[in-house]
Amino acid sequence: MSKQATAAAPLHPPHPSLFSDSGSLAQNLVEAFLAVRDETERRAAPLSPEDQLIQSMPDASPAKWHRAHTTWFFEQFLLGAHCAGYTPFHPDYAFLFNSYYVSAGPRHSRHQRGHITRPGAEEITAYRRHVDAAVVKFFQSAGEDVLQAIAPLVEVGLNHEQQHQELMLTDILHAFAQNPVSPAYDPAWRFPAATRGGEAWLTLNEGIHTVGHSDDSFHFDNEKPAHRALVGPVRLARRREQ
Repeated sequence: MSKQATAAAPLHPPHPSLFSDSGSLAQNLVEAFLAVRDETERRAAPLSPEDQLIQSMPDASPAKWHRAHTTWFFEQFLLGAHCAGYTPFHPDYAFLFNSYYVSAGPRHSRHQRGHITRPGAEEITAYRRHVDAAVVKFFQSAGEDVLQAIAPLVEVGLNHEQQHQELMLTDILHAFAQNPVSPAYDPAWRFPAATRGGEAWLTLNEGIHTVGHSDDSFHFDNEKPAHRALVGPVRLARRREQ
C-alpha cells in the first residue's frame, strides 16, 4: 500500500547554464542563486518533519541536514569570508552542518546526523531564509569588482547544492524503502511516456573513447583530465519497460 505524501512538488531539471545574461551581474547572481535554493525547498516540500530527520544508513544523510549543510556552505565561504560584518545565524551550526571541509573546523560525525532532533525542520527553514536574504542583499550592494571575484565561488556553491538535491532524493527513497507500509515521495509520479519509436536498444560499439571533461566550462576536479579509454561493447535500453 502507499502512504500519501504531502504537497508533492514538480522537480525542475537543472538549468543548462546557471548564470543568464538577463541583466546586471548582480541580478544574474541573484536569479541563479534563488532558482537553485528554491528548487531545494521544492524537493523538501513533500517531506514531513519526521521524514526530514531519518538517516537510514551511515552513507545517507537526513533531508534536514542537506538543507542546512548547503546553507552553511554559503554562510561559511561566501558571507563569512566576503561580507563584512556578517554574523552567523547560530554559533553551533558550523559544527553540526560542516561535512568534510577540514579547514573550516571540527564537525559532527557523519553516521550520527540522524541523531540530531534539534534544530528542527522549521528552524532550518528559518536558517535558510536568513542566509538567503543576507546573500541577496550582499549581491545587490557589492561592487562589480567584488561580484566578478566571487562569481566562481557562487558557481561552485550552486553546483554543490544541486548535488545535494540529488542526494536528498536518493537518501529519502532509501529510507522509504525500509518502511513496510511503502510510503511514496510522490504518489502521482509516473514514468514519462515514450516519445520515439525504433530500436529499443542503443548500441555503443567497442573502441577507444574519450572519457572526462574536456573544456573550461564548470566541472568538479574529479571530472578531469579527459582521457582515452578502451570501452567494450555496450547496449543501453532507450526506455524502461513498465
